[in-house]
Amino acid sequence: MLEMKKISKVVGGETHIHPTDLVLERGTLNVLLGPTLSGKTSLMRLMAGLDKPASGSIFFDGADVAGVPVQKRSVAMVYQQFINYPAMTVYENIASPMRIKRADGATVDREVRKAAELLKLTPYLDRTPLNLSGGQQQRTALARAIVKNADLVLLDEPLANLDYKLREELREELPKIFAASGAIFVYATTEPSEALLLGGNTATLSEGRITQFGRTIDVYRRPVDIVTARTFADPPLNTIGLLKTGSQFVLEGKPVLAVPSHLRSLADGPCTVAFQPHHL
Repeated sequence: MLEMKKISKVVGGETHIHPTDLVLERGTLNVLLGPTLSGKTSLMRLMAGLDKPASGSIFFDGADVAGVPVQKRSVAMVYQQFINYPAMTVYENIASPMRIKRADGATVDREVRKAAELLKLTPYLDRTPLNLSGGQQQRTALARAIVKNADLVLLDEPLANLDYKLREELREELPKIFAASGAIFVYATTEPSEALLLGGNTATLSEGRITQFGRTIDVYRRPVDIVTARTFADPPLNTIGLLKTGSQFVLEGKPVLAVPSHLRSLADGPCTVAFQPHHL
């Protein structure tokens, strides 16, 4: 279990992550959903140990790891912009985490070829990354994360550079792979549709704050505030200012909409009503 308690990040006097509490269980898929600069990558870097928090604590399986460097954590991270070893073949790039762990040759070969088959890299195992397309290089980075068998897997918009068909296939396969390993799987995206396709849990982010966290479908259908609703809206929400009066929403003195039963406990007065596609 990964537990963040009042964790924050400040850079040059600017707050990138406001004090945040978050608990992620083993074997779960957790999506970080928000627009660019909402704090997704900053939060992942804190989870990984790449950055030190300005305040708060991070616990992994009960041990405080806030000051433990990334090299001493069981973490795998894949960025939108692929990172590979240019002088190594694709095979050795994928095998590198297992070589570091001194896995035996048979195990290395089996796991490398299994990951390569999943990511359609088998014909390219003898090539170096510079002789691959951008999509093939990203798949190499993903394969390396798979074979590392880490306890925490962080994927920062990893499918953005892949073609549509492969993105769809991997969105279905990746959660199964990491869930089976018992890892904590964290996936950052700007796309509400991708969060819905992946399922699991979703944390919506806005300006360095988590606005809601829960089962993806619950956050989508029952956002706790307008910020969360906007974050999870695709296409964008339509909003209108109305006056709540009893069981009616009123515009210019005329009732225009009945108040849904789950909102009737709200106090009467001005409010903003948002319309999400297929949902009210």
